[in-house]
Amino acid sequence: MKQIHPLRSLKTSISLPSVSYRRLQAARKIFARHRIRYSEQEMYRRLFKFFLKNWRGRGLKTNGLRRYNVEGKEYEIRPLYINQVLYAAIWQRALHSGESVSRMLDLAIRVYLPRLLESLLGQADFSSRVNAKSAYWSVRYNRRKLQYGDFFINYTCRTKKNAIGHLDYAQKTEIIYKEHLSVMEIWNLMLTAA
Repeated sequence: MKQIHPLRSLKTSISLPSVSYRRLQAARKIFARHRIRYSEQEMYRRLFKFFLKNWRGRGLKTNGLRRYNVEGKEYEIRPLYINQVLYAAIWQRALHSGESVSRMLDLAIRVYLPRLLESLLGQADFSSRVNAKSAYWSVRYNRRKLQYGDFFINYTCRTKKNAIGHLDYAQKTEIIYKEHLSVMEIWNLMLTAA
């Protein structure tokens, strides 16, 4: 099996409804007005992490992917450059639940993009002062029931047995919060997790 690494990117593509892509671009403009310049790829990465963090599927494994590109809707094919660890965790989730990676990102844009805006724009600006704009976003974020600190996502897969007529392997995705980690632990996770 190939080794995956968070510092190596995987190049692929996704298809998004035009409406979702416009939402994403609008959010990037709001960030830019607050001196936060995120590329599309960074937005995708953050939204995928929110999606994985909040998924609570407990059902059986699905028998296949659900149809996503419905006729009559406009879709845009966009490039996706994502680190290998995060993509492996997303792909594991896709295989388990039957949702395509594109569908996951579409849902993340619709559901988690406002939370991403509120959590980042509600923080004090670079000069460590709270201004009226950040206070507005902070109030919106504080109204939410669930608030999450920053976190890492780690993915591992181990083959236990691979012989004629028998394959046994285990996949594991971990959410690791940064708040109780030492500086060295954060540094090590930056080299191994997404």
